[in-house]
Amino acid sequence: MKILCGTDFSQHAEEAARVAAALALRLNGTVSLAHVFETIHYESLPKQLYNRLRAKRKAELKTEAQRLRKTGITVEETFLEGSPASALTEFAAKTQAGLVVVSSLGQIAPSLWFVGSVAERIAQTVTVPTLVVRGEAPFKAWAEHGQPLNVLVGYDFSATSEAALRWVSGLRKIGPVRVTVAWVPWPAHESNRLGFVGPSGLPDNPPEVQKLLERDLRKQCQHIFGDSNVEIRVAGTWGRPEPQLLEMAKSEQADLIVVGTHQRRGLERLRLGSVSRGILHHAPMSVACVPPLAGATPPAAIPVFQRVLVPTDFSALGNQAIPFAYSTLSRGGAVCLLHVREQTKKKAGEDGTPGKFEQQLRALIPAEAEARWIVTSVEVVEGKSPSAAICQAAERFGADLICMGTHGRSGLSKTILGSVTQDVISQSHRPVLLVRPPVP
Repeated sequence: MKILCGTDFSQHAEEAARVAAALALRLNGTVSLAHVFETIHYESLPKQLYNRLRAKRKAELKTEAQRLRKTGITVEETFLEGSPASALTEFAAKTQAGLVVVSSLGQIAPSLWFVGSVAERIAQTVTVPTLVVRGEAPFKAWAEHGQPLNVLVGYDFSATSEAALRWVSGLRKIGPVRVTVAWVPWPAHESNRLGFVGPSGLPDNPPEVQKLLERDLRKQCQHIFGDSNVEIRVAGTWGRPEPQLLEMAKSEQADLIVVGTHQRRGLERLRLGSVSRGILHHAPMSVACVPPLAGATPPAAIPVFQRVLVPTDFSALGNQAIPFAYSTLSRGGAVCLLHVREQTKKKAGEDGTPGKFEQQLRALIPAEAEARWIVTSVEVVEGKSPSAAICQAAERFGADLICMGTHGRSGLSKTILGSVTQDVISQSHRPVLLVRPPVP
């Protein structure tokens, strides 16, 4: 791997260069040590003084490169001119660098907040991960002596945060890494997504919701890291996630925070905010920002369904999907049979127990299910919107697949009659298998 390290010859830049060298030594890679001469700052100088200053910077670059070569790595010197962030970003793309390493003092002056530091601007534009070094000791101990690196990954089930997880998974192949994956969801959104009805305004996730969120995060970590030991932390917040993530990183004594970056710019960044930029701006420890395409995505694998949700209204059309749902599972899978009944006002003394519907659902379980070690659960819920209730149940169950019967209507008939299946497809991010009635 080629590691591009930008330097301005400051003490902090020297630390970043030593980290880049230690990583290159561990990876059997090379370091491209680059200095960007900001011509705009010196254009007004007399030509003789300008040339003298330029020559001095080149000499400093040569001295720094020679010092790094003593560690036993290959170092290439690169002298660039222009804006540091733009020049380094363009050079990283040109040379196909796999990692950019730069230094940062941490919090920057308020006057620079809008444009950001050089490190922030590089992280928001370069197409490979950017490691912003704030202290070299943990990296040198990890790369040179095999000491575990303590890493906290900010995760939110987006493509960018998955790229961050995959990048950290790659780090574990280089050396020992203690990983904590942290998710800071918004309690109101998660309660609604899961169909939880309870008191609003809770400062954190309700216990029922918390348990399901931890289940989903643990499942995703197992998907990326396999069975390796990974800690998870889920803590709801009603504000921005950055302060909560930083508190988690401090409590875990993290050496490095890794976050994905959408690389938003301009008005989009102001409108939607940027978690990675906030972390870069405030974190006292080192930060790695991973763009969406940087996580090594393995070739698409054949999906294995372990949990399938099947909604039915007890019609022949709804029931026909049930055998197909069981057919998608291997031994030891799980099926949830769901019935959504119309939400009605209960009469005095009526407890609303849906026992009759549960019995009907159990009667639909295929006889072969037990022989194939497939576990079946049944659930009856009330809801004004069947499609919303189905999507919420799928989230609670952690379904790998939703299997539904459909009329296969299209055009005007679908517009007039509506389609629950169409609504489920549009609302849920989970795969949906539609079973049409047999052709007469």
